[in-house]
Amino acid sequence: MLVIVGSNSSTSINEQLTKAVLKELDLKNEFIDLKSLNIPMFSEDLEREIKSPEGILFLLEKLATHQHIFIATNEHNGTVSAFFKNIFDWLSRIQLKFLADKKVFILSTSNGKRGGLGANETLQKLVTRFGCEVFEYYAFSAFSDNFDTNNQKITNETYLQELENKLNTLLKA
Repeated sequence: MLVIVGSNSSTSINEQLTKAVLKELDLKNEFIDLKSLNIPMFSEDLEREIKSPEGILFLLEKLATHQHIFIATNEHNGTVSAFFKNIFDWLSRIQLKFLADKKVFILSTSNGKRGGLGANETLQKLVTRFGCEVFEYYAFSAFSDNFDTNNQKITNETYLQELENKLNTLLKA
């Protein structure tokens, strides 16, 4: 399973949660740190100049080699962050249906009761636009109340079980 997190924050709660889920459920994965890819902000002028950033070509290659994609998205103003949307903008310019035949799991969290649901719903629409037909999603609400940041562990057993069930459903699809 290829794993990406749509936050460029060094203290991202979405990244913390993602890594805890992978560890606690012992999921075999390849984690790509999008922050390390140094992707410039998309513009048509830049696209004409450089075609595609090397980091995007690398990510596209990785996406092609995995059937299961785990995406964690942070929420900015009720939608995905500009950082993450930029990644999708570049990918879609090379290959619009870059998620065709992929099975995608979408995870979001926030300290609010909705758990980043706005960004999660936005991402659900985006993955179908880019070819994905099979996906599962989960909005992990009240991060600070349900996650131990000192031990990097999910403290809400119900949430952990729900996540495991959703991931198992996707992996068996």
